[in-house]
Amino acid sequence: MDRRNIRLVIEYDGTNYHGWQRQKNANSIQETLESAIQQMTQEKVTTTAAGRTDTGVHARGQVVNFVLARKIALSKIMKGINSYLPLDIVVKKVDQVPLDFNARFDARKRIYQYFVSLERTAIYRKYSWEYFHKINFDLLQEMAALLIGEHDFGAFVKYQVQAEHKVCTVHESVWRQENQFLIYRISANRFLHGMVRGLVGTMMDVSRGRFTMQQFKQIFKSKDRTEAGVAAPARGLFLEEIFYN
Repeated sequence: MDRRNIRLVIEYDGTNYHGWQRQKNANSIQETLESAIQQMTQEKVTTTAAGRTDTGVHARGQVVNFVLARKIALSKIMKGINSYLPLDIVVKKVDQVPLDFNARFDARKRIYQYFVSLERTAIYRKYSWEYFHKINFDLLQEMAALLIGEHDFGAFVKYQVQAEHKVCTVHESVWRQENQFLIYRISANRFLHGMVRGLVGTMMDVSRGRFTMQQFKQIFKSKDRTEAGVAAPARGLFLEEIFYN
């Protein structure tokens, strides 16, 4: 039977999950998706995701691949998997890719956005960080611009990160304001565990005067997580899109 490599683009609300990665005694996106695929295809599969999102983080454009032996039409795969998924996970797109495609290692650029609400919100409370300090928007833009290029982001990642190195190439880093929301958009070749939340939390600390701009530069150069601010809450973070060659 010919094996096929199936790629999915999925959207999920991460509120009720302990992140993407399967783990013991905790509900994960990966386990829930693999269970739905197995129910639909009658095959046990292992999925690979482009980004291993943390507990409570959301995604609009997560990319996943898995190998399937049964010959099932792509349209039926999408409809079938969705019928077994809970309402907070949805397959948005399905296609077939070469057998050597890997959603994680073949990704060339990832885009995340972080949402900060400057007002109390009933509807978006699970999808933004409600922040009531007075902020300096110009400082946010200035800090964001400093991040573009190839840098070591050790000052902003979780302590337990075991990556070979903590250097990432940032292609885009910008803040914008839309109505009550401040939105931070960042794209890079790779992201480390807790990196975006560490950056946002520290930048917001500077914008409200807890740190100076000079201190931010020193924190960045230090590569020491203990020097930076508290990480922003997971609920405001979205994995938006993944790019491949």
